[in-house]
Amino acid sequence: MKYINLFLLFFIISSCSNNSSVYWCGDHACINKKEKEDYFKKTMIVEKKIVNKKIKNKSEINKIIEQAKLEQKKKIINEKDSLKKDKFKEKMKTKSEKKLAKQAKLEEKKRIKEEKKLAKLAKIEEKKRLKLEKKLNKKNISNSQRMVLKENSNANINENSKFNEILKIINEKGASKDYPDINNMPE
Repeated sequence: MKYINLFLLFFIISSCSNNSSVYWCGDHACINKKEKEDYFKKTMIVEKKIVNKKIKNKSEINKIIEQAKLEQKKKIINEKDSLKKDKFKEKMKTKSEKKLAKQAKLEEKKRIKEEKKLAKLAKIEEKKRLKLEKKLNKKNISNSQRMVLKENSNANINENSKFNEILKIINEKGASKDYPDINNMPE
C-alpha cells in the first residue's frame, strides 16, 4: 500500500507539471482545437512541439539582427578609440607647440639681453674715448699724437666687436647642444 501511494503521488505530480507544448498545423502553430482537428482530418498528421523557455528557436532574421548589433557595437568602440587617439595626438601637438613657443621666447630674451650688453659695452667704449679726448685736450697734445691715440681706441673697439662676434657664434653653437650627463663619469 505504501508503494501504491507513492506511485499515485508521483503520477499526480508529474501530470500537474506544466509542459508547454504547441500543436503544429503544417508550417504554423494551431490556433485552437478546432483548427487542429480540421487539419488532422485532412492530413491525418498533427505535430506536437514542446516549447522550452530556456531554449528559444531563433530565426535567421534574429541572428542577422544580433550580428548587426554586434557589428554596430564594434564600430562604436572603434570610433571611440580613434577619437581618443586623435585627442591624444592633438594634446601632444599642442604640448610640442607650447614647448617650441617657450623656447623661442627664451631665445628672444637671450638675443635682447646680448644686444643690451653690446650696447652697454659700446657706451662704455664711447665714454672712454670721450674721456681720452678730454685728457688730450687738457694736455694740449699735438694733432698727430691725438690721431695715434684715436686709432688705438678704435682698434680696441674693433677688437671688442670681433670678440663679441666670436662670443655670439660660440653661444649659438652651444645653444643647440644638450647639457653633458654629469652622472655618467668615467671611472
